[in-house]
Amino acid sequence: MQGKRLDKQMNWSKSTDIYESISQQAGQVDGRNFLVLENLRKGYEEGGKYHTVLHDFSIGFRRGEFVAVLGRSGSGKTTLLNLISGIDRADAGEIYLNGTRLTGLDDMQRTLYRRQNIGFIFQFFNLIPTLNVWENITLPLELNGMFDAEGKARARALLEEVGLGNRLEAFPDRISGGEQQRVSIARALVHNPQLVLADEPTGNLDEDTGRAIMDLLDRLTRQAGKNLVLVTHSPEAAAYADRVFTLHDGQLIEKDR
Repeated sequence: MQGKRLDKQMNWSKSTDIYESISQQAGQVDGRNFLVLENLRKGYEEGGKYHTVLHDFSIGFRRGEFVAVLGRSGSGKTTLLNLISGIDRADAGEIYLNGTRLTGLDDMQRTLYRRQNIGFIFQFFNLIPTLNVWENITLPLELNGMFDAEGKARARALLEEVGLGNRLEAFPDRISGGEQQRVSIARALVHNPQLVLADEPTGNLDEDTGRAIMDLLDRLTRQAGKNLVLVTHSPEAAAYADRVFTLHDGQLIEKDR
């Protein structure tokens, strides 16, 4: 996969609709919000019945904010990330990311928008086993046509930041779980996305390694001024966030700090 280029630009029109229906409930009071979820609803058919996962809530997240969402398994945390990223479609409601109405884009437009503007970090790392550390990290650059001198320099700098500057040629099965998650963090940031989504990034790590990963993730995203949405079952991981929410009975409820 390394060395391939995106051969042609696909013509697609990003929505420029700006969220003007400002409401206290959504938190969009002064135009500072980077991510807005408005009357969001999502459910699935189970046994011929509709099962609601997310139920008509509205919220706004400010630019540069680190937000954590706590919830038990099956509460809808991953579903929420899939909606924010455009992997899945809401049954009702709107999602606005930096002024772009994601819910107004078709499947291809959402795919391209996600590829260019969102970085992902997963519980099980999701590294490609046939690619080495360098190739895994630079894959987003390849996909976005950014594998140039500037992109390579950014990848090398991130490798140093995550402490893997001497492991470029190593394959995922030759490095530890903590090191794999460090690769995942670098990969999520290398193409300079607007938003980083982290799905249980410490869930497959021991306590000490998980703490080190959260220290690194917190530092690198804040250093780069990125918005970060973390979903987790770990109060320790959530404690790093600026705001903490609980996802319960399909509602996103902010916790007092």
